[in-house]
Amino acid sequence: MSRSVYMLSLAVVIACASSGASGARTHREPNLITEQEIESSGETNALDVVTKLRPMFLKTRGRSTVNAGSSEYASVFVDGQFYGELGSLRNINVSQIHEIRYLSGPDAVSKYGMRYGSGAVDIKSK
Repeated sequence: MSRSVYMLSLAVVIACASSGASGARTHREPNLITEQEIESSGETNALDVVTKLRPMFLKTRGRSTVNAGSSEYASVFVDGQFYGELGSLRNINVSQIHEIRYLSGPDAVSKYGMRYGSGAVDIKSK
């Protein structure tokens, strides 16, 4: 009897493992929040979306440049234009957003300049 219970348990484990490997799960990119994720979050503004889905976008990276105007937090850009500090995400309605991407310090410096060594939250609008 215990051998048949073992075999049944093994069959259940294998069935569960194979159904998970079929691609039912979607791969989540850590530095990107997609339009689908934004819509399914149930939030109304960009700050709440980021706080819920990728809170690491909001963490301090420490001041990385000697530029007095730089912040230790990421800056916000919308469609390639400086928008403000992280708190300004509160003013962006989710219905306007196509995607939200976090740029690391080096990537933000390469794209936007030395002042943004602490990274950037880069939003593309619809």
